[in-house]
Amino acid sequence: MKTLSALILLLLATCALIKADEQTRSASPIQDIPEQGLAADEDDDDDDEVALDDETDDTTEQVSRENPCNKKQCQRGEDCVIRDDKPKCVCVQSCSNVNNPRHKVCGSKNTTFDSECHLDREACLCKAKSPECSNPAFKKLKLIYFGACQNLPRCDDVGMSQFPARMEGWLAIIMDVVAARNELGAYEELLTDSLHQRINAVLWKFCELDTHPQDRRVSRRELQMVIASLRPMEPCLVPFLNRCDANNDRKISLKEWGSCLGLERNEIVDKCKNLRKKARKN
Repeated sequence: MKTLSALILLLLATCALIKADEQTRSASPIQDIPEQGLAADEDDDDDDEVALDDETDDTTEQVSRENPCNKKQCQRGEDCVIRDDKPKCVCVQSCSNVNNPRHKVCGSKNTTFDSECHLDREACLCKAKSPECSNPAFKKLKLIYFGACQNLPRCDDVGMSQFPARMEGWLAIIMDVVAARNELGAYEELLTDSLHQRINAVLWKFCELDTHPQDRRVSRRELQMVIASLRPMEPCLVPFLNRCDANNDRKISLKEWGSCLGLERNEIVDKCKNLRKKARKN
């Protein structure tokens, strides 16, 4: 029975990581994840002002090549509108009504929302001090994980000791799945080295996560989708990532990432730059 349960957990976690990988590739600008260590502090203030959509005649225009919104990057929970011929970010007016538990998300303050859109809109409204804000504390609202809020299990010593091997297995499977979809790009050459598939899967995922910016360090922002997808079923994920951050700078370097996942020092090779350069040439 224990073996069956472990296999089911592995399958669910792998599916969740594949989902996280897809969301990371298509995600809008990302926010912090509240948690100790690598995750954000809920008390962190963000004083950037957000405009409210006052529902006047200024409405969101259809995006076209000439539309100034094409070059305007708005945050989560915001839409771009044209006002006085200038692009401006405003809080999303409304979210689609969904009645599906699979769409629910858990935010900080242990509050469940119907969808990511509802959570992001609420955070935007509260940050902008809108009368529509249901709780002023939600101006610091963050996505914790996908699914309704629940009492999550704690990570024990046995689970922590086994976690690196589980993580390696998930990454190898995800790399194969992405390759089967012809979405691996320049990283496909890593698959030709079958003797070091485990090592290459670990290095590949680091390169994939290191995107905003590409500085050879993975921040809590870049880890958001992985954490949000896996956290409900893998209680050791966040403690493991915090442990990986050996110097407590809230970022994981390539060396820290490889060491945490059991690679030897000579196996931790920075392949990101060369592979990305090849991808640009192609």
